[in-house]
Amino acid sequence: MNQKELINEYCREVRVASYEVGAQRLLKLSVLMRMCQETSEQHVDLVGLSYEKMYEDGMVFLLITNRARIKRMPVHNEKVTIKTHPRGVNGAQFYRDFLFYSGEEKIIDVMQTSVIADPVTHKVMRPKKFLDYGIFSGEKVGPEDRVGKITVPEDLPLVGERPIRYSDLDYNRHLNNTIYGDILTDFLPGGAQGNQYAEVQINYVNESAQGDVLKIYAAKENGRVLMQGVHARGCGFTAAATLLPVGEKA
Repeated sequence: MNQKELINEYCREVRVASYEVGAQRLLKLSVLMRMCQETSEQHVDLVGLSYEKMYEDGMVFLLITNRARIKRMPVHNEKVTIKTHPRGVNGAQFYRDFLFYSGEEKIIDVMQTSVIADPVTHKVMRPKKFLDYGIFSGEKVGPEDRVGKITVPEDLPLVGERPIRYSDLDYNRHLNNTIYGDILTDFLPGGAQGNQYAEVQINYVNESAQGDVLKIYAAKENGRVLMQGVHARGCGFTAAATLLPVGEKA
């Protein structure tokens, strides 16, 4: 593998552990998101851009959107190959995909968008500051790959509240993006039992910090869920999910 291939693709293999599956013996949504997070961290660390290095240089990545298209979730002990590719930029946002394979079968396709920001103020920076490292290209993302915003109706019913605790925080000291997968699952109207995800999108609108309480508004219609989490400073996140009965193919 030459240097260009090394930069444009990073691949790793994982085995689904017992603590990574839920009550339905399928990989948890939050764990899927953790696998993506760790895969991208390993990729940038491999080319000398660890979190610590970027922090010292005055920038961190902040996630804006997670979108997953799921043929099926892996099960306990299944071996999965994850391939990730930087896909370019659109405006201030960096795009990166994650393709999950079981053997030769592609089972999950994740697209993430993120921005670089000041590690203290979290003010968004122009992509050029990161691209100046000269490692990843700054090609423009095509319209077919772009991820849009989620629009939720104003009259979504209140379904519960979720306090943000210390154990929820990441190294940027706000609610870690992967935990939103648990929040979505825990507050699904009608409950998660008997359902599996076919497509999920979470938009991270405003950071949630320790002591915040997210008021969760959600509704389900024809297998599609819309959800919004609101704290004292405004909207924290929006989410949309398409559900199928467990065992039914997407």
